[in-house]
Amino acid sequence: MLTAEAHIATDRPGRYLAQLCKHFDNKGRHLSHRPRTHALPEVRPDQIQVEWSDSDGLLCLPWGQCILRAVPGALRVRVEAEDQENLGRLRDLVTTHLGRFSRRDPLRVEWLPSEVSVDAPGEAVPPRRRPGSRTRFLLIGVAVVAVAVHLALGGTVLAHTSWTGWAVGFLVTVVVAKAALAGGLALRRHGRRTG
Repeated sequence: MLTAEAHIATDRPGRYLAQLCKHFDNKGRHLSHRPRTHALPEVRPDQIQVEWSDSDGLLCLPWGQCILRAVPGALRVRVEAEDQENLGRLRDLVTTHLGRFSRRDPLRVEWLPSEVSVDAPGEAVPPRRRPGSRTRFLLIGVAVVAVAVHLALGGTVLAHTSWTGWAVGFLVTVVVAKAALAGGLALRRHGRRTG
């Protein structure tokens, strides 16, 4: 599998990603009605698959695939094909379309060969991790340990009947206070992300 990558500097990477994906999602009609522009063999609409979100896109064409990722200040594009001819087709197709979409403020697309050699499509793309996933797992682990400690403490308190009255009240107060604090911090953090 041959690959090439381009990191295209732009203030609107998400806009260009969506525009390119929507264009190809148009059932490929644009590929069959302008053969001279694209210099490509005829393509049937069922040969094109397109998926995208605000930050990621995937174009699967008969010649290979194109993986798009919008990051702050850039659009990252990776094309994968079985041979050099098809790799060139994909590069030219993406470059031509992005050039047309950015006429007012032309984008500069420079293709570099990928440093990763792969045997099958999609293997070279690392699994996508959401930012902070390690932190999230750490927090979940801490929460599980905290619950286990509280349950053990509660069991100990209930085993000693002389402590039951005031200790249960104290533990319930501590647990409610911790839950309120954790909930408040989570809401504050979520507000910063969406705001």
